[in-house]
Amino acid sequence: MDPVAVVRNAWDAYSAGNIDRALRCFAPDAEWHVAEDFPGPSSYRGHDELRVLLELPARFSAHHMEVTDIADMGGFVLAHGVVYAELDGKTIVDRVTIWRCRVDGDAITSVEAEVLPSSARWEEGHRRASEG
Repeated sequence: MDPVAVVRNAWDAYSAGNIDRALRCFAPDAEWHVAEDFPGPSSYRGHDELRVLLELPARFSAHHMEVTDIADMGGFVLAHGVVYAELDGKTIVDRVTIWRCRVDGDAITSVEAEVLPSSARWEEGHRRASEG
């Protein structure tokens, strides 16, 4: 399968809340290194730990993740998007993120997340859009 399609399938399943389908896109021993500002462990390995990571959004009072672009960069697939989460009215995560995904065959073997500086935050745009 095309590496971009593998990553897109994983992110689409995750965005839809289908954790089991998302996990099928990951190798059994896949490793995910989260962004430095992530509230929790810095890495997750294997399906059991990845499930914990992928189920975290359900614990937030508000959560939004939107992948805006996915591209094959040769040695890895780069996904780019925004992540926003709040808990009891307090913003926990509000950032632009890139995910460097290594794909072997039909499975993601590793993900490295990195925060990108951004002057435009999802919360501000979303609230302005809902007010207008």
